[in-house]
Amino acid sequence: MMLTNLSRTKLSRIVQPFVLVIMTATLGACDFHLRGSAGYGLPTAYQSLQVIVPHGTPLESWIREELTTMHAHLDVSGAPKLHVLAVRPTHMELSGPITEIQTGVEVDYRMEDAEGAALTDIRTVVVRRNYQYNRNSVGIQSQQDDALRSGIYEDAARQIIRQISVAQTTPVSAS
Repeated sequence: MMLTNLSRTKLSRIVQPFVLVIMTATLGACDFHLRGSAGYGLPTAYQSLQVIVPHGTPLESWIREELTTMHAHLDVSGAPKLHVLAVRPTHMELSGPITEIQTGVEVDYRMEDAEGAALTDIRTVVVRRNYQYNRNSVGIQSQQDDALRSGIYEDAARQIIRQISVAQTTPVSAS
């Protein structure tokens, strides 16, 4: 009986590395890549970009950070433009003993050529978060709202860049 347990242990030590190699090869074969690794990047046409975002919104810093992570060359004259046309923060509060807050942002953007002609139709990204708080808990609401708002802009920037990187932007319709 002891010999059987020892044999199973030795067998599992031998089999585990092979299973790991097979799983890794399978993930690679299905084109899976970790974020930021080879195979996940911007299309060649968008490796250099100009970023145009309305002033006074934290969205610009998040977009620039995401593009920098993807090794894009920013603010290159003559490059296509990522033009954020509108940033609309949303906020809705349902009051009661427990207050529910829905906060979010809606962002309209499109890709343009260097002269400003539309390359894609206008796309809208919507990010919303809900949370609840008790009015008797003083000071927590504003801290939670600030943290969520920052995360919302970060998520919106990631969605925009992801759509651009996988070419989910719709080319402008010929009219």
